[in-house]
Amino acid sequence: MINQPRLDEIKRVLSSDKRVRVTELAQRLVVSEETIRRDLKYLEERGVLRRVHGGAILPVASEEQPLQIRSRIKPRAKVRIGQLASEMVEEGMALFLDTGTTTLALAHQLTRFARLKVVTNSLDIASLLTQQSDNAVTLTPGCVRRNDNALIGPHTLAFAQQFHYDICFMGIGAVDLQNGFMDYEEPEALLRRELSRHCRQSVILADEGKFGLRTFVNTLPFSAVDTLVTSLPPPARFIASLEKAHVNILYPGVAADDRKRLSGL
Repeated sequence: MINQPRLDEIKRVLSSDKRVRVTELAQRLVVSEETIRRDLKYLEERGVLRRVHGGAILPVASEEQPLQIRSRIKPRAKVRIGQLASEMVEEGMALFLDTGTTTLALAHQLTRFARLKVVTNSLDIASLLTQQSDNAVTLTPGCVRRNDNALIGPHTLAFAQQFHYDICFMGIGAVDLQNGFMDYEEPEALLRRELSRHCRQSVILADEGKFGLRTFVNTLPFSAVDTLVTSLPPPARFIASLEKAHVNILYPGVAADDRKRLSGL
């Protein structure tokens, strides 16, 4: 069972020391090391920390974690987002899926389709859809970024500009009230800006942990995006700003008819 006072103490120590060790926390909190490991796993899934050998560290705001680490953060939320986003898709559509754990969750849902045209800069998404579906998959050129198997760079950008897509599904690093949608690095920000100009619908996929974060690069203002798909209703102040920018907000619990209307289909 979750012990909130213990979690709060772990977060307090981590905030103060920037790093925590399993053995030291177990002694301090008078619990087993296995209990502490479960607590750290729980906190990592919520994006609070990053587990390392023997303990955990604070995530660095200007540096995105490797794909393997990100895949452990809010996995159920990403599945819900993928399921919801897939309801916007119809057979025969042309789609772009950029790299990320949330777009990868969507790709798993797209294996039930057979006549999509999918362009992606993710080696993982291309491999999944090629091996597990009959959809037509095109992989962009580019330099391979090892921490997330993404293809990036000017060749990626030039290739993506050649097409017009029904929907571009994009991940994002952060959702900030003042700066809008933000990323950790410039290459994905440049690609997402360009994709938003080459599609009928630009769609951002973001779990609830992205709201209120602020990262390094200003990628897109809210007004440049048609739809935001998320895992929980955003905080009220975000809803107000997004609606003012005419962004449709989709999340589990919105009635199916409303989802169809808001997605523009």
